[in-house]
Amino acid sequence: MDKASDILKRVRRIELRARHLATENFAGQYQSGFRGQGLDFDDFREYMPGDDPRFIDWKVTARMNSPFVRRFREEREQAVILAVDVSGSMHYASSAARVSKLDYAAEVAAVLAYSAAQSGDKCGLLIYGNSHSHYIPPAKGVKQTLRIVREIVASKNDGADQNISDVARQLVLSQKKAAMVIMISDFWGENNKAALGQLNFKHDFIPIRIADPMELHLPDAGRVILKDPETGKSMFLNLSRQDVRETHANVVHLHREKWTQDFRRLGIDFLDLQTTDNFMPPLRALFARRSRKFSR
Repeated sequence: MDKASDILKRVRRIELRARHLATENFAGQYQSGFRGQGLDFDDFREYMPGDDPRFIDWKVTARMNSPFVRRFREEREQAVILAVDVSGSMHYASSAARVSKLDYAAEVAAVLAYSAAQSGDKCGLLIYGNSHSHYIPPAKGVKQTLRIVREIVASKNDGADQNISDVARQLVLSQKKAAMVIMISDFWGENNKAALGQLNFKHDFIPIRIADPMELHLPDAGRVILKDPETGKSMFLNLSRQDVRETHANVVHLHREKWTQDFRRLGIDFLDLQTTDNFMPPLRALFARRSRKFSR
């Protein structure tokens, strides 16, 4: 199968699954997870599976013989920007996961983009890596969702991670109004608390961190050659040695813990996922937490 056909097949698979998940499992949580929901009534729309029943308008429902919910202007005005890391490490897929972190990220992004489209919200995309970035301004509709998925899936291995401060600067400059910025990455690059704070101050910032389980704990696999997908460098390791596996696990834990501490110190609600996970339950839980926070 040629590359173009492979990309189309992957896009179609992700699109079909994401459309189903967004419609059946996530509509209500997505809508109630926006900052400031309920401040300014805007319009009515038909009830969708997963909508919060608290927003059903019973008078309109009785008149129309079909359930309708209230919409709020704040929900519509806040765009969603999906910032997706396409650096070399995101293209990795172990035998345990059988799906790359990038395809997994594309599926998460597609569910969020479809949810935005179904709610009448604008959704945009920033894909970023080492040598280039590509920004798609926010727009409404399913065509925009398909374009977002296609751009993510078709992205090339873009070397090492881009500096997080550069990504934050791009997001602050390219999106003038406050938006919900959902950054999907493995966060293997160097952390920068000041850049995260800048991003969180300007936007409603949600990091989603994706890992392959074999990155966290190397298997007892004997002598192997490991290649860094970002630098291209190779190294020989004897994974039968427990001390080698433990050293790797400790280094990985410390690196991830630095990011975690910065997220928590800045009050940023983040999500940790592994490519072997069903991401829908934790994604729903994340937006449920946000709904409770904003309804206080």
